[in-house]
Amino acid sequence: MKKLLFHLSIWWQYAIALLFSFFFGFPLIWMFYSSLKSSRELISNIWALPTHPTLNAYGLVLEVPEFKLYYLNSIVITVISVILLTFLAAMAAFVFARIHFSGSQVLFYFFLAGMMIPPHVTLIPLYSMLREMGLLNKLISLLFPYVGFGLPVSIYILRVYFEQIPLELEDAARIDGASTVRIFWSIFLPISQPALLTVIILSVISVWNEYLFALTLVSGNNQSYTLPLGVLSMVISFSSLQYDRALSALSLTALPVLFFFFLMHRQIIKSLVAKTLN
Repeated sequence: MKKLLFHLSIWWQYAIALLFSFFFGFPLIWMFYSSLKSSRELISNIWALPTHPTLNAYGLVLEVPEFKLYYLNSIVITVISVILLTFLAAMAAFVFARIHFSGSQVLFYFFLAGMMIPPHVTLIPLYSMLREMGLLNKLISLLFPYVGFGLPVSIYILRVYFEQIPLELEDAARIDGASTVRIFWSIFLPISQPALLTVIILSVISVWNEYLFALTLVSGNNQSYTLPLGVLSMVISFSSLQYDRALSALSLTALPVLFFFFLMHRQIIKSLVAKTLN
């Protein structure tokens, strides 16, 4: 009887997981297979699978020069933001976890307070500040909110992980003559790969999909558009019957971050398993 109840509980977990996967995954699946249909076929039956799959809409979207520019802008700002954010968060988390000084806890809670502030309430002061600095409508202006608002949660994740690393490793390294910087680079960062990958994944998804800051800070210069902002302007410019092009543009926008997530997700699991075995 207990064995039966155990199996039933497992099946219920799988059923709930499958239900959530369907609700969250079906819109993406529908977007991808609908992008392979012509607009006429899509209008005639919106839910049906494509009877004559075609990549013509993808070719038409990729022929738009602005789309390639938007793609490049998103890649550049995502790579720079994530590298800078991860580097700063790792250093700050190491200091809060291992270097004790007067006021360290107060300063840490000051950083955590950023998690409770809705980022978009800072749009007006941030806009005014960047305008005074002459950075408005430039791609670099997006670095400030992307890095600044990503720091609190990234520092929290990494600090918690750093605190779980045994003090004996650090003490042994200091006995061998390692400096604090060497301990950070050679011990803490390699050991903390799962936490670092988690921060990278969250940052990539957040920066790649961000829209409102881009709309506020770079909308005056279409050469600085990121993909969410650029694709919206493209979709608006399409005629009301060009649904295939709109879905193709959206699919091309979602594809890299989905691929990145699934790739890095497997690496996180492998890292966690390896750490457990060790």
